[in-house]
Amino acid sequence: MKHKIIPGQDLVMIGEVGTYAAGQLLKLYPEKFRERFSRSYLEEELRKLSEQEDAMQQWFNAAREARAGQEEDPVEYLMPGYKLKYGVTKIYPVDKGGVLKALWDFCESEAMDPETGKKKGNGVGCSFRYDRIPVSQFTMEICEIFDLSPFRLWSENCRLLAMNKGTQFCEDFINLQLEHSKSIADEGFLKGQRAGFDSEGHLRTKEPVKAAVFGRFTAEKKRIRTDGAEIAYLTRESHDELERFLGGESEEKI
Repeated sequence: MKHKIIPGQDLVMIGEVGTYAAGQLLKLYPEKFRERFSRSYLEEELRKLSEQEDAMQQWFNAAREARAGQEEDPVEYLMPGYKLKYGVTKIYPVDKGGVLKALWDFCESEAMDPETGKKKGNGVGCSFRYDRIPVSQFTMEICEIFDLSPFRLWSENCRLLAMNKGTQFCEDFINLQLEHSKSIADEGFLKGQRAGFDSEGHLRTKEPVKAAVFGRFTAEKKRIRTDGAEIAYLTRESHDELERFLGGESEEKI
């Protein structure tokens, strides 16, 4: 069985954790947020959340159109040939269950025989850090209100990648978006528009979609978190924090 994840490769995340869950909680409990945040702060954070989701979705749509209806990697549309350039060997989505479930399943996927669909071996191990996983301050504040873990929250348009040149990729990925935003601002300036944040009439540049190296794959079976006071082991994740919360276990906290 040919493995795609190579021990020593960087573990990269594109997107932010908890985006879908944050959006759902905002819809379900608007009064909680109005009590906690000022109107201007809430509007600004909602704008940022929406822009990151819109950016990824636009890349998805453009990539699918380019592939005549076939689903394609959205990053490929933004950075053609990036897999070869940065040594990307495998990609895995982060969705229901959050980044911890996705990370466990990503490592376990290396133990699955693609021909038979059965498990064969132990997969790969990894080491990772919470403090390098992309998560917005706003999402952290939402988790504080409802006593939730951001790393077990349902995410959307978010993915994990195994690659050889993770740090270089993340820098280039973010810089490319910033350059694109700058070109839009420059074009607007030539037309007489102003870029800024102090007026609704100003041209607004978008927040770049986040990307970060938050760990590394290892040859050992162990999957460990290394940024705590003690080493903690990743275990199989069987629940999503949003579903648990909405299922009634935290009703008394509302």
